[in-house]
Amino acid sequence: MFTIGLTGSIGAGKSTAASYLKDNGYPVIDADQLGHESYLPNTEVSSRIIDEFGPSVVHTDGYINRKSLAKIVFADYEALQRLNAIVWPEIKRLAISRLEQVKRTKLHPIVFFEAAVLIEANWDTFVDEVWSILAITTNVMKRVLVRDGSSAKHLRQRMSMQLSNEERKQRSDVIIDNNGTTDDLYRALNQELRDLHQRIQGDN
Repeated sequence: MFTIGLTGSIGAGKSTAASYLKDNGYPVIDADQLGHESYLPNTEVSSRIIDEFGPSVVHTDGYINRKSLAKIVFADYEALQRLNAIVWPEIKRLAISRLEQVKRTKLHPIVFFEAAVLIEANWDTFVDEVWSILAITTNVMKRVLVRDGSSAKHLRQRMSMQLSNEERKQRSDVIIDNNGTTDDLYRALNQELRDLHQRIQGDN
């Protein structure tokens, strides 16, 4: 089984690419979904987050209030690092477990692991290739402000804590430009998928 790490900054189009891949029959393991699982009440991760950041980050039902937590960590780089140190190892454990589950079925020669922080968390060490979806800052800002309704100041704060496009390029095997239409993105993905299948066949 060939594993592709799919990554990109906020607003670059990574989730759109992942949805397209799923629609075309490729298994996609979503790191964000694994993060949600790790935040469930009474888990070790949830308990450690509450210990670290206090009761203000917990809903009355016991679930982590991700919006309250985000306000804290995206305004304080050191706080973000502390959160990552708690959550990232558990997401890695869950991701490797899910990849093994897909592998055991022997149904899929290619599986994707979608993660915004794939490179920052060094999760690229357990995939065969890294595919980065990239877009220029103006397009990212435009998409996210419309999609999320967040302020430009808050968005710039988040973006300042992410890798630059140049840093992503240095750690990627495949770069997919997403500054055009959605159809342009789909065409680029189709071309990369054709190339990937040819590489796999060549290795065999």
